[in-house]
Amino acid sequence: MKRFYAIYCDFDGTITKEDSVNKFFEMYAPNWMESEEQWIAGKISSRENAIIQVGLLKNISMQELDEYINSIEIDDYFLDFVEFVKSKNIKLTILSDGFDLFIQKVLERYNLDIPYYANKLIYKNGKFNIEFPYYNEKCNKKAGMCKCQKVKENKFCYIGDGTSDLCIATKADLLFASKKLHEYCKKNNIKHSHFTSFCNIMDKLREGNIENA
Repeated sequence: MKRFYAIYCDFDGTITKEDSVNKFFEMYAPNWMESEEQWIAGKISSRENAIIQVGLLKNISMQELDEYINSIEIDDYFLDFVEFVKSKNIKLTILSDGFDLFIQKVLERYNLDIPYYANKLIYKNGKFNIEFPYYNEKCNKKAGMCKCQKVKENKFCYIGDGTSDLCIATKADLLFASKKLHEYCKKNNIKHSHFTSFCNIMDKLREGNIENA
């Protein structure tokens, strides 16, 4: 019988239906894919990639920014998942190599009080800047936001979908993976459960008879 005190979860493409950062760059940052491909290939770090991409963003009005953030949709079962986790007295934390501004606004819209750690996106007078309050020089992946350093428990569950999750995924006691992370785990024989929505995750956790912490 498994017992967890903590679940850590990616945001973009995991909690949200689409990768809200990539979609944002598609709309407002010409040529953003050039550095994205370098990052995926391991030629630059995610921190370097973010700096380049944010630098490509064109001037955006506050109305455009608000409209974009309001268009971000979450998984149809995420709210149910949050209630399920609460019922088990398990701590849920969001770890994201994306933007705090997006996460903050989305959580507020759904009246969710979930702790999160992410890169800091600063918007002023139509222009953007980025800061990395959780950068760790010792991070193996040189990520903008080092997810591994935020995990304090010996046993934890992780939920993710992409390249920014590759390091922490290898350390999770229980791993739920989708999309790129799922393919990576299959290729490298990393034990995980595949999911397409948080409904799948709740079903798997119930099957595992997760105890109240």
